[in-house]
Amino acid sequence: MADEENVVEEKIVIDYDLIDETTGFKKAEIDIWTKFEEMMAKPEADRPDVDTWIDEFCEEAKFDKKRVKFVTTVGIYAGPRDEFNQRSGSGKSIYANGDVYEGDFFEGKKHGIGQYLFKKLGRSEVDKLIEKLWTNKPESQSNEEFVAQTAKAIKVGPSIVEHVLEYGFFPCYHGDYARGLRVGQGVMKNKDASVYKGDWKDNKRHGQGIFYYLNGDMYSGQWSEGQKNGFGTYRFADGSEYRGEWVKGNFVQGQWIMKDGTYFEGKFDKKNRPCDESGSMHFPRNGISMVGVFQKGRWAPLNELTVSNEAPVEDGWSA
Repeated sequence: MADEENVVEEKIVIDYDLIDETTGFKKAEIDIWTKFEEMMAKPEADRPDVDTWIDEFCEEAKFDKKRVKFVTTVGIYAGPRDEFNQRSGSGKSIYANGDVYEGDFFEGKKHGIGQYLFKKLGRSEVDKLIEKLWTNKPESQSNEEFVAQTAKAIKVGPSIVEHVLEYGFFPCYHGDYARGLRVGQGVMKNKDASVYKGDWKDNKRHGQGIFYYLNGDMYSGQWSEGQKNGFGTYRFADGSEYRGEWVKGNFVQGQWIMKDGTYFEGKFDKKNRPCDESGSMHFPRNGISMVGVFQKGRWAPLNELTVSNEAPVEDGWSA
């Protein structure tokens, strides 16, 4: 009787602690992540659910299932850890949703200075248009010319184009963190490509800051709990301004300055319209003013013109 041939399957040994010198991530984890990212990039109808993919991947690549499950749930990290195996110091994380953070950590949380890329949110239509135009930009065209022409072509403020070129084509945050929250100074490029530069508290705009709107409008002033609150100047793209006091996002009292320098001073309603019967209209170039009221959007004077040397308050603008 012939001896039976024993076929022994060779056991694959994977070093899960081996560091990839190029990326700084553990080689096994970056391999898992790369394959997982490829799968998630497919149309939803053409990809399996995550658990099924894990089973199939582990069967084929011989990876530990718990390790693969951890990577697809938590993401991957490159950087130092403390004695409790928490992220600590300067490192880089790619989260399970595709977002990326690179910067300082402390006790496992973002803490210090860092940059967060909101990859999961995707690019706005404005970002896509600017990227397309930038890709096809003639070599002879200067960046200043590109900004001006692109802003005009896609009808956004020049500052929006400048910030997209500076911070990239995805939503992102560059700035300070404390215990995982945006706290201190930072720049947020939002999902729609609008931008805020200034102070933060507990992930909200809070303190002094500037907001750049898509249409070219800008607000520079005080914020509280994510809303315009305190003294600030809202500068419209056409050159006119609201300058004065804001409460919970509404302009309540101050000066509405027209493009020609004429300005109304008084109180405003919840729709930012003049509502004060004792308001005054000023004509600085002529050195005169008058008291009156806006009725159905039209100025109705209540007295004769008087001599006045008053001028708009200083706006403290710092774009």
